[in-house]
Amino acid sequence: MTGPEHTTEDAHTTEETHSAEEPKDPFADEAWRAAIEHAAGCPACRTPGAGCETGERLLRTYEEAARKARSEEGV
Repeated sequence: MTGPEHTTEDAHTTEETHSAEEPKDPFADEAWRAAIEHAAGCPACRTPGAGCETGERLLRTYEEAARKARSEEGV
């Protein structure tokens, strides 16, 4: 999910990657859940080519939390 053209299929694939590769950090997990729950209920997030500022903001929050957790773990 690198741009506004993301789908629930992309989210599912990324979720599988998340559980296998991302550090176990409560804030990162909470941010991930918020992004996925939003995307699941947002018509714009589910529509290829449509942009969603909220979805993108939630995804950036998750990415920042995961990056911070990895750096704190020394990964």
